[in-house]
Amino acid sequence: MTHSHSETVHSPDEMTQRAYELLKESGFKLTKKRRELIDIFSNDQRYFKATEIHERLSADRPTMSYNTTYRNLYDFAEIGILEMTEYNQEQMFKVSCFPNTHHHHFICTQCGKVIPIHACPMDQVESDLSGAEIQSHRFEVFGLCPQCAQAG
Repeated sequence: MTHSHSETVHSPDEMTQRAYELLKESGFKLTKKRRELIDIFSNDQRYFKATEIHERLSADRPTMSYNTTYRNLYDFAEIGILEMTEYNQEQMFKVSCFPNTHHHHFICTQCGKVIPIHACPMDQVESDLSGAEIQSHRFEVFGLCPQCAQAG
């Protein structure tokens, strides 16, 4: 199995437009809260902890519940606006790469920066699993990006 590893970097405006289209296609209303959420991810295309997103949103909206933030993050992930992963038993989210081609990421555990990985371990693993029916896989590498490693 050969995988395509190209990843296009899109402007915040392109990311925002794509998110609005996905919301509309999925029947969601474009509320002010959802706009703010999209802006956070479009303007800073890295992984955020759910708690970090809630802190940002609740700074201007102290009555906004964590459950509302979390539900929107999960809805956005379900319709393809966001990608989701877990690190240290905490959910993390970033704006989805598009076009959504097969790829993997290095994720900085300090700043959340994402670096594309242009290799897939499945190319090796598949030969070790002859006869098995692989339905999906996930491969992520966590550590410190060059800037955080140098600063540390």
